[in-house]
Amino acid sequence: MNKPLVISGEASETDSEDESPTVKVNNLTNSVQGAVITGEDSESDNDTYSSVVPKGEVKYDSLFHQKLREQNEKLKVSFENICQSPVNEAGKTLNLIDQNLIRSQITLQIAVTSLKTLSINSLTIKSKLHSLLSSNFLSNVIFNDK
Repeated sequence: MNKPLVISGEASETDSEDESPTVKVNNLTNSVQGAVITGEDSESDNDTYSSVVPKGEVKYDSLFHQKLREQNEKLKVSFENICQSPVNEAGKTLNLIDQNLIRSQITLQIAVTSLKTLSINSLTIKSKLHSLLSSNFLSNVIFNDK
């Protein structure tokens, strides 16, 4: 049974392509061998749906499983608390740092305003001192040596 296999596809869009020969694949299925792997088929419908239990539905209801679920819930709460505690502390620390930075910023803004005022006052004093020193406030004194 060595029949050539014809691969069909979309029809060509030009007349020249219609004249090209048909592609044939000879005996590809004879050269490929598959391996059979024994074991459980994980994609079978029965296994997939039977192992998935909707949330809230209890698959096993023995005393052992009830205690196990209780302990698992306690473990979950404890783990969440352990994880949340450092995060909360870090949040509080960052909040304090932020408040201190805001206080520092306000202090620096006040200092800048004070320095600008001081600079203006020092320039005023400088100009008044310069005018005093350059003026002739003492009259010319003449000494007679007689």
